[in-house]
Amino acid sequence: MKIAFTFFISLLLLSCASNYEAPIEKGEAGLFSKDSKKGLSITDFINKDPLGDKSFYVNSFLWRASLDVLSFAPFQSTDAFGGIVVTEWYKKENKQIKLVATIKSRELRSEGIKLKVYIKNKKNEISEDAVLAQKIEDLILTKARSLRMQNKLN
Repeated sequence: MKIAFTFFISLLLLSCASNYEAPIEKGEAGLFSKDSKKGLSITDFINKDPLGDKSFYVNSFLWRASLDVLSFAPFQSTDAFGGIVVTEWYKKENKQIKLVATIKSRELRSEGIKLKVYIKNKKNEISEDAVLAQKIEDLILTKARSLRMQNKLN
């Protein structure tokens, strides 16, 4: 009896199936959808540059000058698009120095770079040296201006 009932239900369900297929528009596949009009495509990510054809999001002269001036200490991390340079702890006499440069502008401006200098003494106490940071910022800005002038002459 159970076999007959199962057979009957299966036959009933199979008879309800339809072979009707809705017309499908052929479209280019998107990233999150089979239709590019509804989803995102890889080219949306690749061509997402709102700044046009410029490759850096920060000023390239400030970036190169920062790398050049801070090259006395080994780099821990650099991010050209974010404009961040972080050095490792550099030992100088009885102190250790760590530098963090942040480039905040696409233009070559004095407020386009912010530098923080951290100093660790023998007791592992960390303090910030604003005077040294300002001196190094001035060196970076001078070097960046020099790079820009060299670029204009070439």
